Amino acid sequence: MRPHRGIGVTLKQTGPRLLAAILGVAAFLFLTAFNLEPITADLEPSGPGSVVTLRLSNPSTDPVAVRIQVLTRREDSEGRELNVPAEALFTVYPSRVVLGPKAIQLVRVQWKGDPNPAQELAFRLLVEQLPVDFGENKRAGGSIRILTRYVGSLYVLPPQAKPDIRLTQFRAGTDKEGRKGLYLEFQNLGTAHSILADLRIELSAGGQKVVFEGEPLKGIDGENLLAGSRRNFFIPLPPELQDVDPSALTVNFQYEAVR
Repeated sequence: MRPHRGIGVTLKQTGPRLLAAILGVAAFLFLTAFNLEPITADLEPSGPGSVVTLRLSNPSTDPVAVRIQVLTRREDSEGRELNVPAEALFTVYPSRVVLGPKAIQLVRVQWKGDPNPAQELAFRLLVEQLPVDFGENKRAGGSIRILTRYVGSLYVLPPQAKPDIRLTQFRAGTDKEGRKGLYLEFQNLGTAHSILADLRIELSAGGQKVVFEGEPLKGIDGENLLAGSRRNFFIPLPPELQDVDPSALTVNFQYEAVR
């Protein structure tokens, strides 16, 4: 999962007019967004570089309540994340703020864990608006409040850490849609994460060669492999290779390593 900004709603996300018709009241849409910089950062395990300063800004004319958290980040082989609070490993100050209209707030995030980790450590930065009613928009009838939520990335990066991504195995199979193809297992044996940018996969067998890149690799190209992680992906085989013995296949890949 890449860093992103999202929104949440306190009521079902339906058009205000439709809600008004259903509820028999006037429905108003309230959107009070805030901005966050940076959304991704590398921290050193110790020293001055173990701190990052976040900048929160509120361009609106209404106050915004915001909570800042750091979460652990582990992925299974299908890319599903496990996140739990990491307050024992970081100092976040302040961890809750009220941004006044047009206000700016600096937030200090400092690593206080292992000063000599064996590999890069990955975390999620969660900065989200809280559903606090400041009474600024009192109106008759119903309302929908849209909340802003940022999910970013923090990496505690030791010196000389680098990725080492390999295709460790592949096997023939079918996906949930019944398509014949290959299941590929990529493993990052290195000590830092890498994004599989501009991925290119080449299959060859019996003098035939097929190259996958761009749209056919949607869901694989651009994926992030954390240090020490293992990921499984599926690619459908073209008709000319569907009946080839998998043991006769050669699979090669190239990518641009991007942090």
